[in-house]
Amino acid sequence: MAKATGAQQRIAAWLIDFVLVLGIGTLFHVLGWIATTAYWLCRDGLFKGQSIGKRLMGLRVIVQPSQAACTWKSSVVRNILWVVPVINVITGLTGLYYLFNDPAGRHWGDRLADTKVVNA
Repeated sequence: MAKATGAQQRIAAWLIDFVLVLGIGTLFHVLGWIATTAYWLCRDGLFKGQSIGKRLMGLRVIVQPSQAACTWKSSVVRNILWVVPVINVITGLTGLYYLFNDPAGRHWGDRLADTKVVNA
């Protein structure tokens, strides 16, 4: 069975992805924001369940209960609220709460998509 990861690793991975998205979106304006929105939605379905941030932090998203790598569909489900203005602030706060207080370290997106972040 795959072991759950630490909240610090997940936050660091999220920050890496966020800085990447912010940089690309700023450099390439409208087309950059379209590309980065697509990346944000599908990021956990890339590289066998690893966004760039998760890959750098040695993490992977798996689908429960099969423990297969996260698919693009599961990635969109677990990340959809991150791209909705205003809701993403609430999503971030509740996600942090569950990340630190849920015994399995699963936030709202993990519950919706039935996924879990584990060490790669």
